[in-house]
Amino acid sequence: MTLYATDLDGTLLRADKSISSETAELLNRLTERGVLFTYATARSFSSASPLVRNLNLSCPAVTFNGVFIIDPRTGEHIVENVFGASSFRLAVDFFNQHGLAPLVYSYIDGRERVSYLEDRYEDVKGYVASRQGDKRLRPVKSRGELFMGTVFYFTLFNPKLPYETLNETFSRDNGFGSNIMEDTYEKGVIWYEIFSRNASKASALLQVLELTHADRLVCFGDNTNDISMIRAADLGVCVSNGCNELKAVSDRIIGSCEEGAVAKFIAEEAGLKPYAPTIITDKDRFSQALSAAMTRVKGMHGSVGTQNEKLIHATLKNYYAPYSDEQEIKIGKFYADAINENGIFEIQTRKLHALREKLTAFTQAAHVTIVHPVEVRTRSVYINRDTGEVISESPFRSVNQRQKLYQELYSIRDFLSDSRITIILPKLKTEKRVAASGDKIPDMRSKSARKKLDISKVPLELVEETIIPLPEGLRIFMPEGLPAEFTKKEFCRTAGEPDSSLRLEVLRAAGLITQTGKKGRSYLYSAGCRKEGSCQS
Repeated sequence: MTLYATDLDGTLLRADKSISSETAELLNRLTERGVLFTYATARSFSSASPLVRNLNLSCPAVTFNGVFIIDPRTGEHIVENVFGASSFRLAVDFFNQHGLAPLVYSYIDGRERVSYLEDRYEDVKGYVASRQGDKRLRPVKSRGELFMGTVFYFTLFNPKLPYETLNETFSRDNGFGSNIMEDTYEKGVIWYEIFSRNASKASALLQVLELTHADRLVCFGDNTNDISMIRAADLGVCVSNGCNELKAVSDRIIGSCEEGAVAKFIAEEAGLKPYAPTIITDKDRFSQALSAAMTRVKGMHGSVGTQNEKLIHATLKNYYAPYSDEQEIKIGKFYADAINENGIFEIQTRKLHALREKLTAFTQAAHVTIVHPVEVRTRSVYINRDTGEVISESPFRSVNQRQKLYQELYSIRDFLSDSRITIILPKLKTEKRVAASGDKIPDMRSKSARKKLDISKVPLELVEETIIPLPEGLRIFMPEGLPAEFTKKEFCRTAGEPDSSLRLEVLRAAGLITQTGKKGRSYLYSAGCRKEGSCQS
């Protein structure tokens, strides 16, 4: 049996750090058929888990470049490959002798921490600044504090010493493994990573091979830290966007990460054809998120006289940021709903324009993901508040909120071209629960009657989701068949909507449509970029 193992960043993940719905569907179908599939990454479990949340993984996975083999469902360590005492002491002496201030990954009192010297902040600025609110971060004042706990990993950014000098000390003979790699997303930033010689993606995956009783290993990668596993694999595969060093040692070169090439390759080997594109959601995990939220939000009916949406807010926070170290984190004068290594998550169940001040502050600190739920099916349930019995319930009805969505997006038009923002639109099946005294259905048209009611919204199901990395993701709202130049009237006609003016303005704000001139009294537009070079192919 074959074990398929893939790197994440730049290999399975696209440039916006997402997995397409088509790729998720294909991989889940493969694992359902018994195909062994896992990942091997330099990331931690807390960083990797939200990125692969739509995958049903059960095979042991590899984190920290092979330091840990973990259960991908819980993060529990199955195997640990940490520094020996002598090599750890050698590393500390070397750093102190040469005045180096690395990031130090360790476990202190059972918690994973990432320590750095406060007075050497500039040495780690890029890493720390992009992870504001990450509770693993541990600024310290002395070198003694820097190396506390059970240390398992070091990182130097753009090290000032020659690589030959570093490699001479951090050699296998001295008990180390090391890797030199350019950052996948921030070109020009070099990571020099140091770990135990027993830790590598290759050695860890060979251990996973034994744990799964597989007899063939196929690996996929894109960067230099994937070389060891590509060489160790029975078949080593590099994506077309990978570095030349990896391509040189690979057996095969396939399509790019943007094309979902990894999943397609595995499917072809397994004889499985892709389905038509659909949206994949994890219904079980959403149900768990709802159950957890119900235990935290007191009461099912909210505040008197309001349509309370706290339960929707809490459920979505549990679903989209389950591995954040802490929620409700203060950044400047504002509080963020949740923060993890992938940035700030802000759940906004109502008006997006209320986020404008927050977005200005948050985008200076980290990448921001806005989660804005959209109801697609709903019903009303009337409950006797005194007995808890259901008086009446209406059938589910479909809800079309597209025009309202354009209004919400237009209300934050100044941010629609900001690549530091991703918008997620979870489409929900909901239930409006109305609790009243007695067995009579209340008159919902009466303002005085509504004041006496308890009304709450309950999210029953995540039907599907749309992930929109700005600005390019907004192209999903671009009508097919637009001529090279068009008027607003022609845009609306092509879109098939009576009034698509706001839709056009949303695309204009994102820089995806530009005004080019006039045709009689009407303005002419074309689909393009705000400025040369600002669009991705």
